[in-house]
Amino acid sequence: MTMTATVPSPSPNLRNIFETFQVPTGYAFKSADLYGSGHINDTYRVRVVANDGDDSGKSLLYILQRINHEVFARPAEVMENVARVTRHIAEKVRARGGDPAREALSLLPAQDGRPYAVIHGNYWRVYNFISGATSYEIGDDSGGGHRNPVKEAAAAFARFQHDVADLPPPRLHETIPSFGDTAHRFRQLERALEADSRGRAAGCREEVEFCLRRRADASTLTDLLESGRIPERVAHYDTKISNVLVDDSTGEGLCVIDLDTVMPGLAIYDFGDAVRAATATAAEDETDLSKVGFSMEKFELLVDGYLSVANEFLTDLEIDHLAFASRMVSFTIGLRFLTDYLNGDVYFKTSRQNHNLDRARTQLKTVADMEVRFEEMKTVVKKHA
Repeated sequence: MTMTATVPSPSPNLRNIFETFQVPTGYAFKSADLYGSGHINDTYRVRVVANDGDDSGKSLLYILQRINHEVFARPAEVMENVARVTRHIAEKVRARGGDPAREALSLLPAQDGRPYAVIHGNYWRVYNFISGATSYEIGDDSGGGHRNPVKEAAAAFARFQHDVADLPPPRLHETIPSFGDTAHRFRQLERALEADSRGRAAGCREEVEFCLRRRADASTLTDLLESGRIPERVAHYDTKISNVLVDDSTGEGLCVIDLDTVMPGLAIYDFGDAVRAATATAAEDETDLSKVGFSMEKFELLVDGYLSVANEFLTDLEIDHLAFASRMVSFTIGLRFLTDYLNGDVYFKTSRQNHNLDRARTQLKTVADMEVRFEEMKTVVKKHA
């Protein structure tokens, strides 16, 4: 999801920044180029080459990132979470005979031993670069050989949740408080409506009424968590399929990436977020609502892939709420878009008038579609559980 991002520092000296990290002995910085399509952090692919005097061209690749500290106000806590989770997953991969260099992210430590470096007030980190793997977007999700990337991504996210389920104490930092709490997002909407600081409430009355009619749903998942009926787990909180690297040769979901929002939460919220991102039949900001809806075919792929792993660790009550969580995440994101529209577009990046209102409408239309097909969604879950 597109969030407001800071403007990159003009022409940062990437060589000097990279060399504040523990570059492997015998290698030297060669080049760095902008990499990927992320909207939040500044990301570069760095190439280092052997400086042993031969002409073999032997080189290593890394990902260098500047963390957006406007979105992530506590970057040191973000990095403590990331460091703990990546080490734990690498141990899990190693224990089952896998290859941690390809199946887990790892951090190159800074010269002072920390998993990040602070340079002129900016927080930087370096990850290993995983070659021979592809990140797929929705609409470009037919790759991966004989496997389907949607199904593979769902299985990879479930494997991620399984691997971090026994992460030892202490509890991870909650780096963005109440991030996946729909009841909290509902209260934010109510405050925005009461303030109506930009005089926009009258122009979105239909959308507001749609949300208000579903007030009782907003606290369902948090009530289950707070009552202890479903467990708190480590959640990823950004489970779009492009956050899974798919092995180019096998088509298997290889490694979950983009760990900045990893924190305590609900496993089934992660599943619902994957559904929201992968099953949409139109762009997130489509203005023609006749094109907007929900793909049951992709929903079944997600359920099949996710439960192929998650059946091992989810409780029956969590599985019973997978369809509801799918609907609820789209509702939550709709609340956030509508709230930001009412507040004057202060969080999500916009490129046109009413952009956030258009985004809210697509989410709420998807919710309505899911409500119509809710029993069918539950049947699909039961089939694979």
